[in-house]
Amino acid sequence: MEHWIFISSTKEFRMNDWLAENDFVEYTQANHLSVNDIVYIYTTAPIQRIEYKMVVEKTDIPLKDSVDDSAYSLRKEPNRFPPNTRFIRLRLIKKTDAPQLHLSMLRKYGENTSMQGHHRIKGDLLKYIDSFFK
Repeated sequence: MEHWIFISSTKEFRMNDWLAENDFVEYTQANHLSVNDIVYIYTTAPIQRIEYKMVVEKTDIPLKDSVDDSAYSLRKEPNRFPPNTRFIRLRLIKKTDAPQLHLSMLRKYGENTSMQGHHRIKGDLLKYIDSFFK
């Protein structure tokens, strides 16, 4: 089982509104994720912190079977996915408002990416993040 950080852009999608009505979200599948991998969702500025812990419930979802979440999109133009696009479904485990998961604190525990793309996490950073979802 792997642990990941995924990005949720406040300029592109209303994640909080979506998850207020649903207990899952779908992302395009770009990495090699497996069912039962854990994904922490980092919300971009102005929030700049991890807010959600999720589990990969399903992978390789074809475009035709993916959920239509366009009503929550903030993009001026709708997403246009190639027909061979695959999605993953993430099931919500828990939400947190812990200020300790702000980017400035994550940096102290080893987060050294630009937080612009999905990436694996492990070690002290993983232990620190997961401690807020007990």
